[in-house]
Amino acid sequence: MPMLAVMHDYRPRFGVPKTALIAATAGCLAFGFATPSLAAEEESASDENMCILAGSASNISTADASPDETSAPVLTEADGDALRVATFDANLSRSAAGDLYEDLSAPGAEDAAEVARVIQQARPDVLVLTGIDVDAGDETAEAFNTNYLAVGAQDSDGMTYPYSYTAPSNAGVESGADLDRNGTIGGPGDALGYGDFPGQSSMIVYSKYPIETDKVRDFTSLSWSKMPNNSIPDDVTDLERSMLPLASVSHWDVPIDIDGESVHILASAAADASEGANSAERNQDQVRFWEDYLDQDTEYITDHRGNRGPLDQDAQFIIAGSLKADPNGNGPADPTAISSLLESEAVTDPEPVRRLASSDVDQGGQSIDSGLPFHTAPDPTSSSSSYRADYVLPSSDMNVVNSGILETDAESRDNYRGFFGMHSNDSANHLVWTDTTIEN
Repeated sequence: MPMLAVMHDYRPRFGVPKTALIAATAGCLAFGFATPSLAAEEESASDENMCILAGSASNISTADASPDETSAPVLTEADGDALRVATFDANLSRSAAGDLYEDLSAPGAEDAAEVARVIQQARPDVLVLTGIDVDAGDETAEAFNTNYLAVGAQDSDGMTYPYSYTAPSNAGVESGADLDRNGTIGGPGDALGYGDFPGQSSMIVYSKYPIETDKVRDFTSLSWSKMPNNSIPDDVTDLERSMLPLASVSHWDVPIDIDGESVHILASAAADASEGANSAERNQDQVRFWEDYLDQDTEYITDHRGNRGPLDQDAQFIIAGSLKADPNGNGPADPTAISSLLESEAVTDPEPVRRLASSDVDQGGQSIDSGLPFHTAPDPTSSSSSYRADYVLPSSDMNVVNSGILETDAESRDNYRGFFGMHSNDSANHLVWTDTTIEN
């Protein structure tokens, strides 16, 4: 039995009677969110679909059902001209360079198929996929797109993205210094970003709409020391300061052309504050970078082309990725920077809240208090805790229609394991999605 997603609705507060949440398994409708060229490929899914809780009664499809034949409601297409953006920390990583690309070069890798199935359930228009090895660059992006996303399996229909963007990251790039102070030079702790090889556990942006490649701004090489009032520890030497980039993976501004309007996808994967040298301080400043990028008085920011300055004041943007910091102090990171970002007037925090598991619908189960933060990842410092790590944050001038996270049910398949029941995936983060409308 599937779990249902979590949501928050910016229309009148969502309140659907319990009876309205019961849908017959035979009437459980699949959802799609495709551009016109892909719409014809979308078909109704099987009655075992993982279903998603939509944000309003108008998006809920129900049918008569007996109490023991329930399935969760299904998220239908986003209203009107809404754009669905998602991020997913997939944990598609291997211990050696080239291994993931070899696995993705043909169908059959179980963890990749499971990641694809989760994405197919949400069907975002734009996806920031973090935690994936990109040492093979664009070939990795294409292999996953062709051999996994495009292949329907079990309860999911295949889908493809005509556009993608990836670039070299700092993860696994040797620094030549003993950054972790273990007495030897080399290894993941001495890399510019924690990792065993260049490109390990990095990022790809997929899009159904054209990516304005010539306008992409890449801040991967921006020096950490350039950030005013940075958090670099005092024991970091001058030589190390000169070589350390701010990003442990990457910071990208990827403009997407949505029917003539540019939406800037501000993508990043921040440092895990529990892993690697200076990771806690780096996480703080990596999260803070996005607030600086939205500040028109910022002067230190320089991209890979040498262009200086912040994001244009009137630009519409969506911050998406794994920031690995929780505003309520859960998880390994200090909450200061993420709290400040979420409180910024430039940003809307959709604050989706955890709702009912579908198995509780006919048992009088109670939803978790909506005042609690929704968690997307297991705490790497605790085997029994979780925290809010992954975000999709639109600019305040965009109208948020719906948002939520996509869960799986550990009891529905015997081979699932992990904190959230994801298949053989130790990080097991949830996919986070937000539907917004664009201002013309």
